Amino acid sequence: ELPAILKGGARVIYISNEHPEALVRLMPDDATETRVKDHIKRLRGAKAMTVTSPAGTDLRINLEGAVAGGNWGFTTRPGTLTHWPGGIALAFPAAGSVNGRLVLAPGDVNLTFKRYIESSIVLTIENDYVTAIDGAGLDAQLMRSYIEAWGDRESYAVSHVGYGLCDAARWDSMALYDKRDFNGTELRAFAGNFLYSTGANEVAGRYTLGHFDLPMRHCTVLLDGSTVVDNGRVVD
Repeated sequence: ELPAILKGGARVIYISNEHPEALVRLMPDDATETRVKDHIKRLRGAKAMTVTSPAGTDLRINLEGAVAGGNWGFTTRPGTLTHWPGGIALAFPAAGSVNGRLVLAPGDVNLTFKRYIESSIVLTIENDYVTAIDGAGLDAQLMRSYIEAWGDRESYAVSHVGYGLCDAARWDSMALYDKRDFNGTELRAFAGNFLYSTGANEVAGRYTLGHFDLPMRHCTVLLDGSTVVDNGRVVD
């Protein structure tokens, strides 16, 4: 029913089922709105994103044909929606746009499991699809087992890519809550994280139930060669 609701001029806010403490701490503010809008414009104007990290990530993303957007926690325009907590800019790439290597290092996050990564995982990505999940530790074993269980090739494909822009959001907050008490929106939004997600991507015409959200620290993100995140710090 959402398209019809928005077409009628309503404004919609998705309130993530987070711990009340997190919702109070992550109240929307004007500074985050300004920052997110600026980075959405950068994403929409860029043709390519590259992502590297000291751990070995080396990812190339073609943004031509991508659909970019973001949210900052509130909306004033009729017919639009937002998410609270907010503070992220992201893009859904067109088909065949993502290639390279993604290395999840200790301290990065697997939000599907609500778990900090403790042992490295190396993902080989070819034309959008994860073709290898390497790593001897428990984290890689869990990822391989979970993604295989769907029995669906599309669950290995890229959903969206982006980066967090909310200074109030904290990377370490997940350690303070029981898994039943939060959904992890804060971990998607903390400033300077690079977010790689697998699963459904309407822009690429792919649909699946399997999904991973993987916020990563210490990455450097470039748009057409211009640095927007430098080793985990947002460049405004």
